[in-house]
Amino acid sequence: MSRIVAVDTSTALGSVALLEGERLVFTSERRLSNAHGESLLLAMDEAMKHAGWTPRDVERWAVGIGPGSFTGTRIGVATVKGIALGTGREVVAVTSFEAVRWGLVAAPDEVAVSVLPAMHGEVFVQWGDAEPLHLPLATAPQRIGQEIAHGRLLIVGSGGPLVDWDSIHERPVRLVNDAPHDVPHATSIARVAAQRTQSVEPTEVEPLYVRPPDITLPKGSS
Repeated sequence: MSRIVAVDTSTALGSVALLEGERLVFTSERRLSNAHGESLLLAMDEAMKHAGWTPRDVERWAVGIGPGSFTGTRIGVATVKGIALGTGREVVAVTSFEAVRWGLVAAPDEVAVSVLPAMHGEVFVQWGDAEPLHLPLATAPQRIGQEIAHGRLLIVGSGGPLVDWDSIHERPVRLVNDAPHDVPHATSIARVAAQRTQSVEPTEVEPLYVRPPDITLPKGSS
């Protein structure tokens, strides 16, 4: 049975999950005020000790690549890449959109749309394999309604309640934003990774920002 360690640090809810075959061996979640830099390795070490695993016992590492917190996501990605490179193991990159949709069954007439907070009065949006978008809250429902011409909208994720869906009265909308469909959880990322037939080289894994990262220029820069 394959052993998977999954990590997500794309939100304030940092999480680690260990999966062996279909069995969830261990999971931990901690809501933090920092960007996970001080806590991620400790959480991973705790999980591995609980299971009695070493890094070389893990066949596949899985990491949430966002979108979400720019700094938090970078920490998770860099940590997993470093461990995978050091142990020669494979990596699966899982987006926040995939994670919140995992395990949710849409009705035949529904189109599942992942909607996550993006700050700055925007949300990150994706449905199916479409190109991810970042949309202003005010125009998100109209844009989604235009892009998805038919079907009931199944809105998944903690960004859903931020949007005024009443502005598209002609489209039925169902909101799902309870755990584990609120934000990315390592347990969901592990399940997605277990179903993947292909992994990637650790050096190829990069955060998915969707919009340009926030950059604070030094004082005096122009």
